[in-house]
Amino acid sequence: MADNNISVRLPEGFTVTAHSGCEGTPDNSMEFIRKGVEINAQILEVDVTFRADGTPVLIHKEQADSDEGLLFDEAVRYISENSDTVRLNLDLKSTANLPEVVRILDQYGMRERCFYTGVEKRFLDAVRKEGGLPYYYNTELSFIEKYSSSAVEAVIRQVADSGAVGINCNHKSASKKMVKLFRQNGLLVSCWTANTKPVMIKLLKIAPDNITTRRPVFLNELIKSARQLKREQT
Repeated sequence: MADNNISVRLPEGFTVTAHSGCEGTPDNSMEFIRKGVEINAQILEVDVTFRADGTPVLIHKEQADSDEGLLFDEAVRYISENSDTVRLNLDLKSTANLPEVVRILDQYGMRERCFYTGVEKRFLDAVRKEGGLPYYYNTELSFIEKYSSSAVEAVIRQVADSGAVGINCNHKSASKKMVKLFRQNGLLVSCWTANTKPVMIKLLKIAPDNITTRRPVFLNELIKSARQLKREQT
């Protein structure tokens, strides 16, 4: 970061989320879960869906076949037994059996360390009634909209009306104006997925509340360098 002459001021509580498959591991795999715990990631993002019998599994599709997907129970158990701090971002691909998700989280004492993303309008009723967790609303702003106060305020109303704690959006939807207005309305901004250095630097300048990346080790090193530069400048 120092070679770009950039210092950052990130919000209190800022987090880096390790996207499923981070650091070269297979998506939604035990290898990924173990790697996330090994590097002490703040948050791990996993894709959650269900088999036909209602069993929650980790896989990026709306419904898993009977033999597909890592068992949600197995992933949650491993994290609960091997880390006291790693949190889970449950990116919903279906809401077919949310009570079972909550039951498993409670079984391993993990409910307070989890939240949902992937919550679109079609998922809202189920998440509100059965989800049992905080959630981010997934929506986007166009290149023009993210610089327009009126457009951003319209999305803020949509997110607030959904009952979400904030917005989870593509990094292309984010701008300083957008983040400032969300923050003024008590809403969080989470951006995905920053995998290249230029995108990471752009987002660090914008300073959302969370950045999701497949390269959390590299991003954390950038943040460390940027904070060091800021200290040297003061």
